[in-house]
Amino acid sequence: MKIPLVNTDAELLSGVSDACGQLNREMERNGIHNQRDHMRVVPIHTSDDAIEYINYQMPQLIIINFSDSNISGMDIMREIVADPWLNNGGIVALYDDLKTLDDINELENTNIVISAHKNDVKSQLYKILSVLMKNEKILFQRTIQKDLLSEMSGIFDIGNDVTIISFYANLIANYLYNMGFIENQKKSALSLCFTEILINAIEHGNCGITSQEKTGHLAKGETIHSLIERKCQDPEIANRRVYFHYQIQADHSQYIIRDEGTGFDWKPYVRAKEIDYLSEHGRGIWLTVNSVDSIDYNDVGNEVTMRVTHRQNVTNTVPSIFGENEIVEFQPGDYVFKQGEESTFLYYIAEGEYRVVINETQIATVNSADIFIGEMAFLLEETRSAAVIANTPGKLIKIPKESFIRSIKQQPYYGMFLSKLLAERLQKLGEKIRP
Repeated sequence: MKIPLVNTDAELLSGVSDACGQLNREMERNGIHNQRDHMRVVPIHTSDDAIEYINYQMPQLIIINFSDSNISGMDIMREIVADPWLNNGGIVALYDDLKTLDDINELENTNIVISAHKNDVKSQLYKILSVLMKNEKILFQRTIQKDLLSEMSGIFDIGNDVTIISFYANLIANYLYNMGFIENQKKSALSLCFTEILINAIEHGNCGITSQEKTGHLAKGETIHSLIERKCQDPEIANRRVYFHYQIQADHSQYIIRDEGTGFDWKPYVRAKEIDYLSEHGRGIWLTVNSVDSIDYNDVGNEVTMRVTHRQNVTNTVPSIFGENEIVEFQPGDYVFKQGEESTFLYYIAEGEYRVVINETQIATVNSADIFIGEMAFLLEETRSAAVIANTPGKLIKIPKESFIRSIKQQPYYGMFLSKLLAERLQKLGEKIRP
């Protein structure tokens, strides 16, 4: 896995390379010798080179040093956010001062999975890459995500490490957004509530920190991190784990967070009628109650199950270059086009589900995960080989041939993307007919 590092700081490059090397050695010890599976840093020294690399390579993970005076991390982020197709890879944002961190936190609609201080790279990046290596499917390009989502599940073993809690939360929330399952506001809410519940599981669950103890510690100017570290000097507490299990299907997802503490009385918080956003106690539960469709605790209170209902057949990643094309709305039963019609355009699927029919026999259904409708006849200049009919209300972006060719000239990676899409579909077809 190639990891582009946008940075000119030699010491930082060394730290990132060390983290990758540490993980590669661990893979070797575990019998993984394929170099394609190993982590390799790709140094990038200018903003322009970073944009070009992202345009053509569409990496799964990008590391950007926002405090590097020789590059502009903000300019890079503006380019990425302007075109949602480039905004699928996870971004690790590095900083070395609070002003830069504040600037990063003000960014909207990004795929930043964690913001980390440069001094913490050696300790935190290894953990982040280890998680990604075991859950790489979370960052797959959405062209192949459809195949993984009959059900996609996994589990994060977090232990008592609060340093990268936000990473786990952002990873899941960004994934749901990129798949079109939730809107941006919901993404922010879920990321926040996952973070709060995970921190609660560590500090109150595993470490047994009471509300009074936490208040007194913070009043001394100390941090919750230092209190957790002090608690973990007890080997029994240090060995406790927090587990974050995710199970994602097309119509909904379910999340279970479990700690190994003695539990707590959760009922007053779950049943509270109002949220006290400024309170230091119970805020995570209050936020979660209003961010998910259901929340259930076990009797003792050391395991919580949350369910989120997804939007259906909607995309959040309409390419910016197609944004000004005609949007056509369809109702169930409407023909998108008929078999045998001339082909002078294709459709980008924004919303809805559609059935593909040849000689009155349905052969497939397509939705936003399939990206395009009618691309084969469009490219081959043939008549439509099948009819396409709307199964649900939907919206398609109509792209004339001239517009698509102009788009490819302006952004050549769209042509590469379409080539990969067609190659994947031909590969699937070959697998179906292979004896």
